[in-house]
Amino acid sequence: MKLSGILAEKGLHAFDSEPSTHQGHSVPRIWIVVADSVRAHIFRKTPHGFETIAEAKTGHSQGTHETSQGDVFHGYDVKSRNHNKGDGAFIEKLATWLDIAEREHVYDRLILVAAPRTLGDMRESLSKNVFSRIIAEVDKELTEMPEAKVKKHLNEIVWF
Repeated sequence: MKLSGILAEKGLHAFDSEPSTHQGHSVPRIWIVVADSVRAHIFRKTPHGFETIAEAKTGHSQGTHETSQGDVFHGYDVKSRNHNKGDGAFIEKLATWLDIAEREHVYDRLILVAAPRTLGDMRESLSKNVFSRIIAEVDKELTEMPEAKVKKHLNEIVWF
């Protein structure tokens, strides 16, 4: 799994210095994981909306792929993307990473957003501790949308 973004650059504790209270009330650190079987976008809830804190992808190249018949597909074409699905390795690595982050106490609550099959695969792979942090599951496929549209959907879904 290849990780990029703030958490990849600064580490899991990138936001430790931020206040955990607002007007005397504890503010939970909420992470939202928008995933499919080959990539995930990780957001955090802020007082002003949602911030992208990491993106995770499989170790597979997302460039062009050539089949044995000589056909060439772009990495995001349906045919080549489906070719990479099914082994569950990415979901297992994502679950392991979420477990490490949970043990480091860098998030308090977790929201999962994925297609039903991916949600099922994630449930099977998550540790008990990570599973106990889940406050919502949303069965929507949002990984291929532009970030602005994903954030708009999250605003409609996550209203707390």
